[in-house]
Amino acid sequence: MRRSRTLRFRSSLLGSWLTLIFSVTAFAADGPAQVSCGADRIDERVTVERLYDGDTVKLRDGRKIRFIGINTPEMGHRGAPSQPLANAARDMLQTLLEKSNYTITLRYDAERHDRYARDLAHVYLSDGSSVAAHLLEHGLATILPIPPNVWNLPCYQATEQRARMARRGLWALPEYQPIDATKLRAEDVGLRVVTGKVTASHLRKGDIWLTLNDAVLLHIGQRDRKYFPGTFPDEISGRSIIARGRVYFTEGTLRMQIRHPATLQGQGMQ
Repeated sequence: MRRSRTLRFRSSLLGSWLTLIFSVTAFAADGPAQVSCGADRIDERVTVERLYDGDTVKLRDGRKIRFIGINTPEMGHRGAPSQPLANAARDMLQTLLEKSNYTITLRYDAERHDRYARDLAHVYLSDGSSVAAHLLEHGLATILPIPPNVWNLPCYQATEQRARMARRGLWALPEYQPIDATKLRAEDVGLRVVTGKVTASHLRKGDIWLTLNDAVLLHIGQRDRKYFPGTFPDEISGRSIIARGRVYFTEGTLRMQIRHPATLQGQGMQ
């Protein structure tokens, strides 16, 4: 009888260990190990001196580099609290840079500078891996397509999609879940994911204006229309879409500027 109980115990223990091993293996397989989005060329090799947040650094030569294609949560300034997971994004960048001995390589895009006099670049570590892809894979950044700097955007989109489907990082937070356009209030400004039906659209001075649920205006400037299909916005008229961007309140209306179709989802898009 004792031998039978011992065998059952060992069998149960073995089963528990197998279950644990399988769970760990499955987690590793589903985890954020996949990082791609490699560079087609390298324009410059530089050394980082300081981190500002998850997507901006200062170089030893004094230049500030803003990473192209992504946005990480903002660190707190002047008494304002940091946004959720801002510290986590910065800490991950710190870890990546430490492993790279603070040496990074830059791949420039169509525009080299932004309005804040920062250099704009796709950033890579000494092993050739993409910093943007690392942050996106872990759900610590979101894509930020700002034309004409959209090289490698499809890869960034696919990487973000994996994190979003797995609800990693930012994608598990309530503020990153779609909210109905009719539920937004005047104080709900900042980065939002808004859903609604395209109830109206019109062209004004070359700009496209879309109305979601008769509540929120989406603005596509004339300079960015070339990135949208020629039949846009007819193909999404009357359809439900999801728009992602910064909501602002002006002239009594909530609005969002859309720079690229990558920030729209729904029938007729993507």
